[in-house]
Amino acid sequence: MSSPSEKDPGAQAAIPCPAVLVTLGFLSIIHFAIFLGNGALWSWKDGALDHAFNAAGSRLVRAPVQQLRATMGLNANDVVAHQGELYYRPDIEHVHGRSFLKPPGARSHVVLTPESSQERQWNPVPAIIEFDRQLKREGIRLVLLPVPSKAVFANSSQPPILNGGYPEFLRILRSDLGVEVLDLVPLLQELRAQGSPLFLEGDSHWTPGTVREVARLVAEHTSVQSPGTPFPTVARTLSATGDLAHLLGQRARKETITASMVLGHNDEVWTPSREAPFLLLGDSFSNIYSLEEMGWGKGAGLAEMLSLEMSAPVDLIARNADGAFASREELHRDPGRLANKSVVVWQFAMRELSVGNWKVLPLPREELTQRPEAGPLPQKLEGTITRVANVPPLTRTPYRQAVREVLLDNVRSESGLITGQVVLLGYAVQDHLPTGMARWEEGDQVSVQAIPWETVEGVNGRLHRFALRDPGLELLKIPWVWMK
Repeated sequence: MSSPSEKDPGAQAAIPCPAVLVTLGFLSIIHFAIFLGNGALWSWKDGALDHAFNAAGSRLVRAPVQQLRATMGLNANDVVAHQGELYYRPDIEHVHGRSFLKPPGARSHVVLTPESSQERQWNPVPAIIEFDRQLKREGIRLVLLPVPSKAVFANSSQPPILNGGYPEFLRILRSDLGVEVLDLVPLLQELRAQGSPLFLEGDSHWTPGTVREVARLVAEHTSVQSPGTPFPTVARTLSATGDLAHLLGQRARKETITASMVLGHNDEVWTPSREAPFLLLGDSFSNIYSLEEMGWGKGAGLAEMLSLEMSAPVDLIARNADGAFASREELHRDPGRLANKSVVVWQFAMRELSVGNWKVLPLPREELTQRPEAGPLPQKLEGTITRVANVPPLTRTPYRQAVREVLLDNVRSESGLITGQVVLLGYAVQDHLPTGMARWEEGDQVSVQAIPWETVEGVNGRLHRFALRDPGLELLKIPWVWMK
């Protein structure tokens, strides 16, 4: 493998030059003096935060500060503490930013990805319209489920704080285009008025109680099956550190939750059913109490609660982060997944409306064959990296784990059964920190122990993914393996 070099994002982030540090510090002092002097950070109403970012002095320093922060890998560590609660700054910037229905400005204060504004399809409406039309042609009903963030309800004495484009977004989709959108803001506003905690204190996600209430609302609007035998549940209490507290290094800051773990009729933990007529597409808000690797238990996520409320099976495709496209991308790669489906609920974090890449993707093609399997046993693989999925500069990340895809050529396997090319997947992030795999480059020679991807896909396939570009699905024609 190649050693870290000047073009290595991880190396640059880990060892910033003194000039960068000095410049960053100088600009940050100016930037935050304006920012905090306005009192805007905690005046979360009337566009005060957006005004601070658009103030004359702030405009001069925001862009270079953001560029330097991105170069040093600091963008992913944006956590704001206020009155005992922790907030993810991109959520704040979404609600106070310019309307997401307008093209991003040259100095947009939402800078989350390394993609240029030309590469990112910023307008969510075309992708949603096309997906709705695709499903309707198949006789399938689409229901959008944008999930508000903690920042929307940050001020208990004020109405919910929404991005200026959101009411127009609802009107365009519902009235003009006939797309069904289930707006959760009224429900969460009602729960807040009743004194129910909506979100975890040290985490960016909702509480188990909020998940249950949302599932009840969604089930009432979308249930497509007669109730069957109720699913049994087991109450579980656990304490954990939230993702935002972990990012701040406050590992000792734990909070305790009680969740209902749903069991299948075989008394094992509930699992999705590919044959179910109900499909949930989701992100980390669907995974938070379902994917044990996120630290908050299993069997109690949004899909499980939907299944519990409807007393019926539910199918699930969920991938952490990138709710604008990741779950649809997984659907795109899975021929036959929409067979017998009647309803698709598409859940995504509301901040994706400002920062997501709203790709227009085709539906899965029935004529595609399933990718070939790599064999059942762990085995040693050697090969040359010919393509890598892009990884942004990282020092710490808002996700505990993330997976990277790379394409290996000239593969030699211990069994001799795998030759040619394989897609190799492995952890690029562990415990919020980049791994050695995050620094792999094209041309590197690698030797790894690998197992078939299918054996871990049910869990690791739901983690955040740095994916290879594959619009023609050519990569489905070769084996996929997981690096142990």
